[in-house]
Amino acid sequence: MKRILLLFAILMCSNALCDAQDLIITKNGDEIQAKILEVSPKTVTYKRFSNPDGPNFVLNTSDIIMVRYENGEKDIFDEAPTISYTVDGIHEGMRYKEYKDLYDTAFYVPDLYDPYSPFWSGVASFFIPGLGQCICGEWERGLLIFGSSVLLEAAVLGSVELADISTYDAHIVTDPGTLLAIASSVGLAVLEIWNICDAVHMAKVKNMYVRDILSQRAGIDLKLEPFLTYSKVNIAGYQPAAGLSLKLTF
Repeated sequence: MKRILLLFAILMCSNALCDAQDLIITKNGDEIQAKILEVSPKTVTYKRFSNPDGPNFVLNTSDIIMVRYENGEKDIFDEAPTISYTVDGIHEGMRYKEYKDLYDTAFYVPDLYDPYSPFWSGVASFFIPGLGQCICGEWERGLLIFGSSVLLEAAVLGSVELADISTYDAHIVTDPGTLLAIASSVGLAVLEIWNICDAVHMAKVKNMYVRDILSQRAGIDLKLEPFLTYSKVNIAGYQPAAGLSLKLTF
């Protein structure tokens, strides 16, 4: 019984020691055991718990999810970064080639209501070259990529049959068929990689374009409302009149 009580006491003490420290949880999943020195609206200054006499470290609050203090209190930093997707000169009906260079996909953040999926577009183009582009509505671009892939594959197969392995040199490949096989294989590999990246990039750009168009539409408010009024019919009185009013605000 004494051993059980002793073990329980050790566990309680170790738990207390673990709690006697501050904890910083960052947005990239890191948990930093620390001693918080200062918390400002933009930064958190701390020392590492394992090195209390060491240097001070500073983190931006925009990179932190939460700070939990040794007394159990918490500071939660849940402000989302403000990212502007709006691009000047955008209007409805534009073709992809007209706006594809206007957006920087480094600022793209997935949204639940995005019409195109960058992930699945890339997966589709991995299995069938150009399919991801077709899913994004760019059939001409997708079919061009698919046709180019078929031609390169045919070139690889044809050049392999023509290659004469007996003409290999110790350092230089001199057979034209072998050279063509190598060149077409490299070209096919480059096309396949670019095709997947292009499908992912296209989905992101088209999503950002759709968001801009929707934000422009949100700036125009069109309302159809019923109304009731009274019109004077004679000197003696008024007659009620009902109808609809169209209100446009922009």
